[in-house]
Amino acid sequence: MSAIFNRPSARRFFDSEFLLLGFVLFMAMAGFISIAISQMCLGISLLLLLYRRGVRKVPLPRTGLELGALLLAAWALLNIFFSTDVQTSIIFYRRFFLFSAIWVVAAVINTEHRRFLFLLSGLIGALAISLFGEIQSVIQTGSLFTDRFGAMSNPMTSGSLLMMMLLVGMGFLLAGGHRRWFLVILPLVLLPVLLGTVLTMTRSVLLGVAGGIGVMVLLSHRRWFFAFLLLLLVLVILVLALGESILPARLYGRMNLDYLVSGRNTVVRLEMWQGAWEMVKAKPIFGFGDRNLLTLVPEYYGDSATNYYGHMHSNFVQLAVIWGIPGLFLGLFFIFMPLILLVRRWKDSLGLASHLPVQTGWILGAIGMWTGFFLAGFTEWYFGDAETMLIYLAFLGCALAPSLSKPKQPI
Repeated sequence: MSAIFNRPSARRFFDSEFLLLGFVLFMAMAGFISIAISQMCLGISLLLLLYRRGVRKVPLPRTGLELGALLLAAWALLNIFFSTDVQTSIIFYRRFFLFSAIWVVAAVINTEHRRFLFLLSGLIGALAISLFGEIQSVIQTGSLFTDRFGAMSNPMTSGSLLMMMLLVGMGFLLAGGHRRWFLVILPLVLLPVLLGTVLTMTRSVLLGVAGGIGVMVLLSHRRWFFAFLLLLLVLVILVLALGESILPARLYGRMNLDYLVSGRNTVVRLEMWQGAWEMVKAKPIFGFGDRNLLTLVPEYYGDSATNYYGHMHSNFVQLAVIWGIPGLFLGLFFIFMPLILLVRRWKDSLGLASHLPVQTGWILGAIGMWTGFFLAGFTEWYFGDAETMLIYLAFLGCALAPSLSKPKQPI
């Protein structure tokens, strides 16, 4: 038995670096399918990373997000002592476990080959859940547009996950430098993901997709930007003017102007945000603590007919309510720092596309993903969504990882 484990192939299999890579790749795929499996992969990967640091003395990667994450985590820890529900705030503090995805991924996805494998893993997961949900919808209802797509979770979460993978994939197409076969296959893979994103009928997600693509076009093909805006304007006009005759009834019901302006979801959000303002005024420094707000919000808005929720359906409003104004600013600091770092990397990478095309694709794709996450976060509490945050932070870790790849020839 010892001879088997002493073989070079066996030693490589049980090597911490090899295992870490395997679990990180599986996490990227499972993140679109099962939050339980993906979090288990993250936990094992974190243990392997700490073993590598403690025993093998391999330094931890630096991404530029360390200060923002540390300050936010420290404020949330201090905030527990002022929470209106200390026990729940202690339990919810586990959300910072997900932040480790940044450094777990950055530690091992640091070459062109590994970055491509990480992309492939994410695409497999997103494609699998998209096809599963679409086929299931046709079998059960006979149509794609009868119900909102929510194959992994609810439509909002499913939409955010597919949106992020779609935008990263679009980043690769726009960044350039790839071989012809890749440019043919990738759009074919992204088409079911795009369809799944649309089928979630989540308006914040569709806004995020449009915004993310727009920012990437502006950075990579500035001459195309006006054409993109014109195309987007034409699509909006067509939906508003002819949507009832060209769109499926369920989709049009969520996209028509009357529903956008005065529909139930819009009215509910405006009402809860007005109540949130009263909550922030009541506790502006420490907030109410990281907790479920369902039992608190009736004191601040609504009546017996109001449907209440445990959060405020907005990243920014929710941060202010649970962690106060300082928590909101620290959250914004952590949210905006990746964009600053990614744009700097994009500027530095111009001219590298033909030599490090996968790294360049990840940088541009992550900028698009960040834009989509930011825009969608105005009306959804994605910062508190474990499924969304795991993929978002893991993809940031890949895009911001210190690179071991070198250009094939001088630039």
